[in-house]
Amino acid sequence: MHLPQPENQAVSPRIRSVETSNIADLIAIADETNLSHWSAQSYLEEMKNPEAIMLRLVTEDNSTIGFVVGRIVIGGTIETQFEAEIYNIAVTENEHGQGNGQKLFNAFRAACTEKDAVNIWLEVRESNQKAITFYERNGFSRVQTRSHFYDNPREHAVLMKLTLK
Repeated sequence: MHLPQPENQAVSPRIRSVETSNIADLIAIADETNLSHWSAQSYLEEMKNPEAIMLRLVTEDNSTIGFVVGRIVIGGTIETQFEAEIYNIAVTENEHGQGNGQKLFNAFRAACTEKDAVNIWLEVRESNQKAITFYERNGFSRVQTRSHFYDNPREHAVLMKLTLK
C-alpha cells in the first residue's frame, strides 16, 4: 500500500550522475568549499574516462547540492587489482550537517564495490580536520603525509585508505 507524503515533508536529496550541464554547479560548489580548482575542461575530460565515477546530490527541483568525483584505477604490485580514488567530494555549506556528505560517500563506495575495487584512496588537506574525522569515521586510515602537496595555500596532504575487501 502506498501512502502519500504530507505536503510539508521535504523529499530527501537523491543521487544522480553528473552531466555536462552540471559542470558549472560543480565548479561553484568546489569554489565555495575551497576544493582544489578543476576547470570545466578537467571535468569534461574526466567524464570521457570510462572508469570515472561522477555523482551529484540533487534536491527535489534537481538543484545540485553536492558532488563526488573519483575513478577506478589498476593497482597492485604483483597481482593486478582494482583500486579507487576520490578526487573531490563536497556539499554546499548550507547543506552541511544533514548527512548529505555521507549519502554521496555511500553512493561512491557502492559504485566502487560494484566495480570490484579493493581499496579507496584519497588525499585531504592536513588542516581539514572535519574531513579527516569524516573519513576515519567511515573506516579510512592514515597511510602517510605528502609534503607540500596542495597549493593556495601550500599545505601537506594526508593520504588515506579504506579497504573494501
